[in-house]
Amino acid sequence: MNTMRYPESSHSWARNCFRKLFPTLLLLGGALSCAAQSISQSFPLRAGWNSIWLEVDPTNAATQVVLTGAPFASVWTFADRLSAVDFIENPNEPVWNRDRWLRAVPAGHPGAFQNNLFTMRGARAYLIQVTNAFTLTVTGRPVWRPRVWVPDAYSLRGFPIDSTAPPTFGDFFRPSPAHFDAATGRLQKVYRLAPTGQWTLVAPTDGMAAGEAYWVFTKGGSDYIAPLQVSLDTGDGLDFGSQLTSRTLTIRNQRNEPITVSIRDRSSPSHLSYAQFSATNGVEWIELPGVLAAPLAAGAVRPWRTAVRRQDFTADRYESVLEITDGRGTRHRLAVVAAKPTYAGTGGEARLLGGTAYAGLWLGSASINAVNEVNAPDFDSPKPTAAEFNLRLLVHVDEQGVARLLKEVTQLWQDGTTTNNAQGRAVVATPGRYVLVTDESLFPRYSGATLRDGTPAGRRLSAVGYDFPRVSGANYLTLTGAFGGDNTLTGTISLSPEFPTNPFRHKFHPDHDNLDERFANFRAEAYAVQRVISLTFAATAPAGPSVPDYGHGVIAGTYRETVTGLNKRPILCEGPFRLTRLVNTPTLDE
Repeated sequence: MNTMRYPESSHSWARNCFRKLFPTLLLLGGALSCAAQSISQSFPLRAGWNSIWLEVDPTNAATQVVLTGAPFASVWTFADRLSAVDFIENPNEPVWNRDRWLRAVPAGHPGAFQNNLFTMRGARAYLIQVTNAFTLTVTGRPVWRPRVWVPDAYSLRGFPIDSTAPPTFGDFFRPSPAHFDAATGRLQKVYRLAPTGQWTLVAPTDGMAAGEAYWVFTKGGSDYIAPLQVSLDTGDGLDFGSQLTSRTLTIRNQRNEPITVSIRDRSSPSHLSYAQFSATNGVEWIELPGVLAAPLAAGAVRPWRTAVRRQDFTADRYESVLEITDGRGTRHRLAVVAAKPTYAGTGGEARLLGGTAYAGLWLGSASINAVNEVNAPDFDSPKPTAAEFNLRLLVHVDEQGVARLLKEVTQLWQDGTTTNNAQGRAVVATPGRYVLVTDESLFPRYSGATLRDGTPAGRRLSAVGYDFPRVSGANYLTLTGAFGGDNTLTGTISLSPEFPTNPFRHKFHPDHDNLDERFANFRAEAYAVQRVISLTFAATAPAGPSVPDYGHGVIAGTYRETVTGLNKRPILCEGPFRLTRLVNTPTLDE
């Protein structure tokens, strides 16, 4: 069997580099699934040894599962994070049991007890030995895991190659000084497996292949990935979870000439938007088209913000693959996943929002910009004001869609519970969760949701523009109608003459204290005041700051209020309002 050796130092490459080893591999890097975050790679393996670059995390990463049905004799991958090795002068030297490599043989093999390659992960190179030709198909989630190069050494590595228009080695590595000397036009040494079973030195004009792994020499340090470089703000894909709305990835053109970057969501229709600056409207969120073509100047670096539109979801989850190409042979594929919001139920279990997609706590404000003139002939028509008056709004929507106007609410923490398992160990029975409380008498049941000066404390929100009588201790006003869409919510606040915040009542003024001349018996001296409030929602985003998740995390419309009792004629006011969902908790005062 032909082998390699992996010495402690990689500086001995000056010796004879290539020897007969493994047959070559030509990869057909295809994608089968367009409606999920999975793609499939097909590897036409030749009898003997093959060198592959796996781009996906398999759905089931167990090595024996990934290679099910394949006539493989062994599979190897380098164990070190920085995978650099030397070739040997004597290819027959038996050194495959070096601890710097992970390996696996079939389950029935006598040496299977020495297996230590238990899973096959994406963004890694593998050496696979098969007994006869076989096409291996691996399905999984594409992963973005950039790897640094070992300085002044050889690394076994694959690259994000566009299989429909593969580049040459010279064109691909030209932007990297560690791999290409622009002054002399010299490519650092790169070796690939030839059909003859030898590692052969490539020429700059040779074409690359998607999914094929090469021995590449790096002069000095480098973080080079491709001429079109893509980096993420965090993680190995665009995972929005159930809470994030936007993510940022950075695109860099490392060529010394302009290119056009194409961005495509493999799902149709796409539920992604991207941010674009407008001189008149500021940041605008544009729905991602079938293919977005974006010019990128030579050496330019551009942050690209993308967002998910959960309001368009037709299922609980959205999964896709974002494909980014430069038309010059580079292709990056990023897994995309987002989920509808969940909340912790009373039993601690994670539950999807049920009867309404709007459940949770919403905070915002109404900008009153029109008020009627009560003494004008057209007193029932509000007129624009000289300045706006901002009125804070705090609305909670429960799981059945019932909306309540709040004047204050506090977020607290409900501790979980434990029980003993069969072994007598304490295990979690009910996980802890956040709760929303409007009744202060319930505070002792819970603990703080945050630390303030080292002491647990709740997070309190309040809206000073509203006050209303308590109903069974609850500090809210139940509204009628439906929240969201093009619906309208209405509610009436009645301030009786004796209500503490009635504007006509004055506790220490004898003419407005609602007491007789002896200050002993009740006598109505303050007028009853009534406020009729309505929130009319806009089904589509009105004028104002652009948001990608309108109708899900942000909602807007028109606020109107009619006040009677302050004047012989009703006082009318109105203006736009805008609400943002803060949390998904669908219950109050549990």
